[in-house]
Parts: sequence; C-alpha cells; structure tokens
Amino acid sequence: MPNNIDAIAYIPLIATSVVALILCVFITIIKIRKTAKISFITYLVILTFIVSNLYELINPGNIFAFSTIQLIAEILFIPYISMLAFGKPREETNIRAEIPVFQKPDAIIEEIEPEKIDLIEKGRAFVTLAADSFGAKDGQQNLLDTINRTCMEVTKADGGALLLIDDFDDVIAVKSFMGDFPPPYELPADLPHKPLRVSTSFKFAQFPLRDNIFGETAISAKPALITNPEDDSRVFQNKPEDFLKLGSSIYIPLRLHGKDIVIGVLALSRNPDKDPFTNDEFNWTQTLAGFAESALKTAFSFKDYKDNQELTKESDTATKLQMQLIPKKVPVIPGVSFGTFMTQTAGVCSDFYDVVPARSNRVSFLIMDVAGKGMTSLTVGTMLRSMMRLVINTPQSAGTILSWVNKGICGENTIDHFASAALINYDPTKKSVQIATGGTIPVLVYRADKNAIEKISASKEPVGVEKTTEYKDILFTVKSGDIIITYTDGLVEALNSEGKQYSYASLSKVILANARLAGKDIANKVKEDFKKFIGSEALHDDQTILLIKIQ
Repeated sequence: MPNNIDAIAYIPLIATSVVALILCVFITIIKIRKTAKISFITYLVILTFIVSNLYELINPGNIFAFSTIQLIAEILFIPYISMLAFGKPREETNIRAEIPVFQKPDAIIEEIEPEKIDLIEKGRAFVTLAADSFGAKDGQQNLLDTINRTCMEVTKADGGALLLIDDFDDVIAVKSFMGDFPPPYELPADLPHKPLRVSTSFKFAQFPLRDNIFGETAISAKPALITNPEDDSRVFQNKPEDFLKLGSSIYIPLRLHGKDIVIGVLALSRNPDKDPFTNDEFNWTQTLAGFAESALKTAFSFKDYKDNQELTKESDTATKLQMQLIPKKVPVIPGVSFGTFMTQTAGVCSDFYDVVPARSNRVSFLIMDVAGKGMTSLTVGTMLRSMMRLVINTPQSAGTILSWVNKGICGENTIDHFASAALINYDPTKKSVQIATGGTIPVLVYRADKNAIEKISASKEPVGVEKTTEYKDILFTVKSGDIIITYTDGLVEALNSEGKQYSYASLSKVILANARLAGKDIANKVKEDFKKFIGSEALHDDQTILLIKIQ
C-alpha cells in the first residue's frame, strides 16, 4: 500500500467496515425473525460498501471524502434497519382462508382427503333425506335406519343400533337395530339364549339412563371406543354362548342443540373374531354423527311444527264448539237483571255457563269449570251440560240434580276428568234461592241493606270424582238490590306482568263500588277492571262471572 496516504483516511475506512459488519448482523436477525422482507437493494448497498472499501485499499487516492460519504450513508441507514429488526413480527396470512368457498370450490375440495369427501357426501345425504321424509309415511324411521346403515358401512361394523331418549320418561329406547350386535348389557334372567330371541329383545329394548353403556353415554355426553371389552366395566359380557361374546364397539352421543341436549346414542359393534375399530373409524363415526344430528334436528323441528299445527287446529275447533254451547242471548227474566262476561283462553275450553227458565217459579243458572284442556274438557263439559239440561226441568232440588249428574259422569269409564260446578235455582215469585256446589266455584251474595258481600256456598268434592258423593241444598232469600255472584277461579287467579293475582279483593271492590248499577253494567265494570289489571299478559285459563241482580 502506498506510503503517501494520509493516515487520517484510514479512520473512516475502518469505521465503514465496522458499520457494514453491523448491518450484516441486523440483516441476519431480520431474516431469522421474519420481521420484514429483505429487498435486493439492501444486499446491493452492502455489496457496494464492501467493493468500495476493497477498491480504496488497493487503489488509494482521495479516500477521505469518499469514505466519509459512505459512513454518513450507513449511519443514516441504521435507524431504519433497527426498526425493521426489532419491530413486531408480521402475522402470516392464510390467503386460502380469505378466498370465499364459492369462488374456489375445486381448489379447496382438492385439498380434502378422499375419505373425508365421502363422509361429507354421506352426511349431506342425511340432511337431504330429513327434508324428503316430511311427507313420507315412515319418513322418520327411514332416516334413522339410513343413519344406522351408513355408519355400519363406513366403519365395516357387523351391527348397529340407534337409540333415542324418551321426552317424558327417563329411559333411552332402541329405534333402529341392524346386523349382529351382541348385547353389551345384562340380559333378563327369563330370556332364552337364542339368537333370534336375543336380537328381537334388543331391537325393542329400552334402558334407564344409568347402569348401562347406552344411558351412561347419553348422560356423560362423551363418545366411547371400546377395543377390549373383557377389561372394560362399562359393558357386560353375557355367557356362555359364543354368539353373545362381545367384540369392539363404538358409542357416540347425539345432540340436538350443539352440546347442550343429548337426544340419543349411536352404537356400532364388530364381531370378536375381527380386528377392533381403529381411531380413524372412531373419528369417521363422530363426523357422520354430526351430520346425523343436523338431520334429526330438522326432522324433529318439522314434527314439532306439524304437531303444533294440528293442536292449534284442534284448539280452534274446540273453541268454536265451546262458544256454540254458551247462550247467545239471555232470556228476559222478570225481576232479575242478569250480567255476565266470559273470556276464552286459546285451547283451554274449560268454562261453561247456561241459563234455563224451567217454569214460572224456577229459573236455573249453571256455571262449570272443567279440568283439563282442549277437546277433552270440551267433551266433558258438553256431557255435563246435556245431563243438566235433561234433569233440570224436573221438580228435584239443586242438590239432587247435581248428585244425579255426578253419578252419571262417574259411570263413564272413558272419562277421567272432573268439573267444579254451581247450580242456582231462583224462584222469582218468592225471591227464594236454592243452590248446590261442588269444587272451587263459590256462590256469593251482596246484601244491599248491609252493603257487604258474604259467601253462601260450602266446600264439596268436584263433580265426577266420587260416585257416592251427595250434594246438599243451601236455601236463602234475597231482597231488591241484592246480587247473587258466582265465578270460576280463572278470574281471581289470573296473573299480571308482576305475578300478582287479580284476587277476590279486587273483584269485590268493583262490585261494591258499582252495586247500584244493573247486572249487565256491573259485569262490564268487572271486565274493564280485569283487563286493565292484566294488561297484555298471556292468560292460561278461561275467566267467567255470572251476576244476578234482584230488582
């Protein structure tokens, strides 16, 4: 190297080399941590520095100015390199996930394993079959059998069973049974160990939700793969026949709403002389079970909708028939101002009332509240009303008439419902009243001279409960301004949005405040007050009131 070079020039040259080395270290860190994409320009800059340094060392000249410029460039480049080196790593973007399925279906399907594509197609067939089964006679059973058969084919199982949990009893029952499936539960002691008898018993069996593999799978909601049944306490080995010997088995819970509600269990069995189920086959079954859950949810939802539509139709029919049994127009009764209102609740059809002018000295008022709902309560109410009208024209007393009707309805073996009832016989010539009651319907009297309400009726069994029940007569007289009051419990027990009952206190308050009005007007006042109290709250029982104002 020439001797005439100023020694000072070597200072920036050496410093440039040191900085170039630092830059190389930073670039290496960036490459390893993947904090930024390294451009070829960066490598070109470093290469330029190195080449220039070599050139200046080999061909010395005015290197002071040139090296100083290089040093300044490197120093200015250090903050940018530092930010890239120690900044936040970039998140890798899954470009494939950003592409909508409908844009690249072929590319995505190509990346799914062939057996998974087959499972997806079979699962889609479940959902399609669920939709097609709505109008079919045995649509739901065909769906269950198809799910069972498909899972057997995919896993090469020798036997399969699909069980569903009963909605009302704590049992799980077999709904689909196919192939050779040795019972994994203890057989009844009195069941002959014959293949046909055992398989038939299994096909129609139901199990408690405990002490058996089916119930335990449903309760735990955990799938089970049993490869060695001899050492697994969850299954029971029946003996001594060979056809009862257990092999490998799979048990998968079926859920209706995500993971919250288990509706059944899918079970598969493989004979003991074959290899046990593999983990892949176990996973395939769980995949198919997921599609089966969607299909079953669709089928059950439609069934519930269809059943609800049928109930609604039946309810509408019953409501119309109920109204046909209610007097359209109350007959004119001398010396009496009659008032009533009745509010029907959809599908209940429990309340009935009637007014029968039997003869000049007897007008009969009847009110009933039949237990139950819908067509059943309508049938019982119709029968009671017919019996009452048949015997009410006789000279018998109210208690005797109610006792006869009670014996008649108790004699109907197909009827297991009962009714609260009140029969009021009024003699307008003497202003005398004769009543008989059974159940929860009271008879009250507003005494005008006392401006007070008193209860007249006594407690007794409802009509239709006990055939030997005898209903007694209660006699009393009334004066002008008095009011005979009777109502069903749906009125005073109705709840508002705050959970408070309308109550007897509210009813009596309205009657006392409007006692001077005619019977029809008092009933309207009660109706207005009741509706104001209830508001838009849904009601669950009919409400009926009868008021007989003595002129």
